[in-house]
Amino acid sequence: MLNPQHALPIENQGLDPKLFNQVVAITQSIPAHQHLHMHLLSLAPGKARLQMPTNPAFSNSYGLTHGGLIATFTDSAMGVALRTLNLRAVTVEINLNFLAPVKVDQILTVTAYKVHLGSQLVVAEAEVFNPDKKLVAKSRATFYRVGKLLDSV
Repeated sequence: MLNPQHALPIENQGLDPKLFNQVVAITQSIPAHQHLHMHLLSLAPGKARLQMPTNPAFSNSYGLTHGGLIATFTDSAMGVALRTLNLRAVTVEINLNFLAPVKVDQILTVTAYKVHLGSQLVVAEAEVFNPDKKLVAKSRATFYRVGKLLDSV
């Protein structure tokens, strides 16, 4: 499947095609993802990679990327990673460590992955990298399972 924003392929790394298409469709339909220009790069079972540009409209008083934007990016990416497990889940807690300043006008890449899959709670982590592949933020969140994405997967 192609990423309509960049005409780049979104790599399917082992998901059932029906689930892959559903995860892509949901992710691309979320207004916040559209507004922030988040783009899928790849999906694998329990894992997602996305990119997002930063810009001065989302800067803080120091002229750097606002931490809330990075928090939104990690939360969104972890949610996508959980969808690859055919889960619908909502965030109940999130922790984020900022490890380096993030300049504006950069493309950030996040890798999010499942850490623990319980009967009600799921734990995921996300790592955000700048264009130089430097780790700039790491996040961990707990999600509450609210159902399945698809009944037949």
